[in-house]
Amino acid sequence: MNENIILPQYTASNLCYNCKAEKHSAMLFDNLPEIIRPNIAAKLLGVSVKTIYDWRYRQKTRNIPDDLFLKINRFLYVRTSALKKWINTQNKFL
Repeated sequence: MNENIILPQYTASNLCYNCKAEKHSAMLFDNLPEIIRPNIAAKLLGVSVKTIYDWRYRQKTRNIPDDLFLKINRFLYVRTSALKKWINTQNKFL
């Protein structure tokens, strides 16, 4: 299964390095679909795919939100809305 997914190009201005956080905190996930595959989430977050699967299987011990992952026909997906909400609660600057 070869996925040809084009990731949006991010610059310092739209990653809110010099912006007010309450206004631009969600810009990282604005152009993404509601659910994404773990390999895309790993690229966006700068972690390995193994880390994403580790979050899934150690969800309760690592305080990962219950609604972050979705399984459809044996395939794992990540909900971008839950991911965005989780990142905002973890990072006090966003």
